[in-house]
Amino acid sequence: MGRLAGPVVEVILLAITAPPAQMLTLKLSDLRKTVSLASPQITPDGRSVALIVRRNDYDKDRTNADLVLVNVRTHAARTLLHDAIGLGQIAWSPDGSQLAYIAQGVFDPDDPASDHTAQLFVLPMNGGEAVQITHEKIGVDGFDWRPNGRELAYSAHIEAPNTKAIKAHEDAFDVTDDAWTDQAAHTPAYLYRIASAGGDAQRISGGWSVGGGFTYALDGRSIFATRITDHQRSNRYLSRQIVRVDIRTGHATTLPQLSSTQSDPLRAPSGQIAFAFANPRGTMQTEIALADARGMNPRSVTTRLNRNVGDASFLPGGSLLLTANDATRRRLFRVTPSGAVSVVPLGAINASAATVSRNGTIAFTGVAPDRPTELYVLVPNRHNPIRLTDYNGWIARYRLGITRSVTWRTFDGMTADGVLTAPPGGVKKGTRAPLVLYIHGGPTSASTTAYSGFVQVMAAHGWFVFQPNYRGSDNLGLQFARTTVPHITSVPGRDIESGLAKVLASAAIDTSRIGVSGWSEGGLMTSWLITQDHRWRAAVSGAAVNDWIQYDAMSDAKDFAPQFIGKSPWSSTPEYNLYEAESPLSYAGNVRTPTLIMSDAVDFRVPTPLAYEFYHDVRATGTPVQFVIYPVVGHFPRDPVRGEDIYRRWEAWFVKYLGS
Repeated sequence: MGRLAGPVVEVILLAITAPPAQMLTLKLSDLRKTVSLASPQITPDGRSVALIVRRNDYDKDRTNADLVLVNVRTHAARTLLHDAIGLGQIAWSPDGSQLAYIAQGVFDPDDPASDHTAQLFVLPMNGGEAVQITHEKIGVDGFDWRPNGRELAYSAHIEAPNTKAIKAHEDAFDVTDDAWTDQAAHTPAYLYRIASAGGDAQRISGGWSVGGGFTYALDGRSIFATRITDHQRSNRYLSRQIVRVDIRTGHATTLPQLSSTQSDPLRAPSGQIAFAFANPRGTMQTEIALADARGMNPRSVTTRLNRNVGDASFLPGGSLLLTANDATRRRLFRVTPSGAVSVVPLGAINASAATVSRNGTIAFTGVAPDRPTELYVLVPNRHNPIRLTDYNGWIARYRLGITRSVTWRTFDGMTADGVLTAPPGGVKKGTRAPLVLYIHGGPTSASTTAYSGFVQVMAAHGWFVFQPNYRGSDNLGLQFARTTVPHITSVPGRDIESGLAKVLASAAIDTSRIGVSGWSEGGLMTSWLITQDHRWRAAVSGAAVNDWIQYDAMSDAKDFAPQFIGKSPWSSTPEYNLYEAESPLSYAGNVRTPTLIMSDAVDFRVPTPLAYEFYHDVRATGTPVQFVIYPVVGHFPRDPVRGEDIYRRWEAWFVKYLGS
């Protein structure tokens, strides 16, 4: 434990004994057994943890969710809700006597669409039935308990003001910053308040749109909320500010600004307010500020941490518990109000989401290198986490490849890292194995030592799997992330090539059988690498940003390209040339690698036409290329059948060209 003075580079070697001969080889179909856990919420007294448990139903092509209560002392689990459709946010009332959650509403015969919208429910823990307390036409987005437990605030989008005209097909709308997939004008989301027992809701906010989290002030008289500041457009991610709203009058006071974007306020037991803000020197890194009970006098408390912060909770005494990627781990950090940093000891477990009780017990979902997600607790004055669940114990029957960290020097002298997974049992002496690059998206993300089902499936084919953390990744601090700007593609590409050289020098790899792959930003890097280097035997490029010029015009993420590259490509000839130079499409004629391209038909994040452009240009070279489209809306299919099919095709492409 101690203060972090800079990037931490750590090598983790897992000592795993040779598996028994009867252990199984992991196949893609085995991943259907995986159970995912999300949104842990510990009771105020620390005795139980509520969480969402999800399982995929491949026959009905949907994901079923249970709301489960786990006893911290006995580890016994009790299902509160079974197969709850649309189960989302959950939160305990301040006294722990009720549990609120969002799920698909109960069917209303007077409103045929009612059973398709997300509504707010309150479940009493004394044995009573859950009560649906909202009936919003468009559904509920999020909520927060008032400190006295007698009411809740929630956000919900309103119906379009021209609903009657839309029904009459008078539905044309002006395009400003809308994504190419939008088919209607944006509508704002407003704040409302409602009694925890139900009744009539009262609107709180005025003519502005909620664009993130919100929380009551300790006195319950006002709410700190995230307000969208750019014409109510939710796709302007950096246009956010925090306001304090008087719940009686609706008057909103803007809080002091540390950055162009501030969001997701969180109330401490003392009443102080923490909130997320984008580092002004590099907006790709989210940090945390602490303000007084009125939201005034904010100051950053994560300067010394210097990581892209994820979840945040308050610990007893006023310190913050934060999750963040750090080298090749996802850690829990304790940050004091003065900014002092210490690491919460988790052993080899990578934390995902955490929650804290009044006595300081920490419950969190975590992923070990050899096990999918489970629920763990850290009891005060104990230094080792205790696993409470065994949902994914089935994995113990399978032989897994050992994952270790790898570090290397970049071309300009920085330290980069990644993880390398070996085939189960290693490689026979005197032989060499194929290698697959599996490049993460983001780029504000990172690959860690945490178990990855698909990585282990590929390793089971006898392949090494290399997951590089290129420049722009969020695991080594702001400078590491920021030095990709404005060369968002070429600098990471050089980082990956340098990492590959380190791997080739340290593992028994067949250099004639190397594949490269990724989705989103990983797809971009795949497309880039196959235009710059002919060493690859095969490639899989999913939802790739192949053309930054078209991405800037059509994506829903309007703030992304400007923060990583520069002004609009149409602002000047040098800017246009930069966008073009960083686009794989500009070099598509160089591709000689057999390539599988995949995309959703209506991808709002990475516009589908970018995949069409790259496919047809590569196809014109005579290079083997296949383009597969999934007829759904989104950046990745949300249903289990199509999601599995993507990985099936991914795997089969490499089996075809790398052998197995």
